[in-house]
Amino acid sequence: MRPTYWILGLATLSIVIGLFVSRDPERAERLSQMYRDAALTGETRQMVIMGLAIAIGAFVVYLTMTRR
Repeated sequence: MRPTYWILGLATLSIVIGLFVSRDPERAERLSQMYRDAALTGETRQMVIMGLAIAIGAFVVYLTMTRR
């Protein structure tokens, strides 16, 4: 079986589970609270974005330096 089908199957399964969980108001509220608690805010968000920018820049430099 090709990896593409596995990825599509897992994505479909996660969507179905998400729809099932969001039907129950209590579970939906707990899930929403969990997302709010896990969200990056303020200075942490800025540091993560800066780290991603540096990582992407380093990857671009790596690609340009190793290409012949």
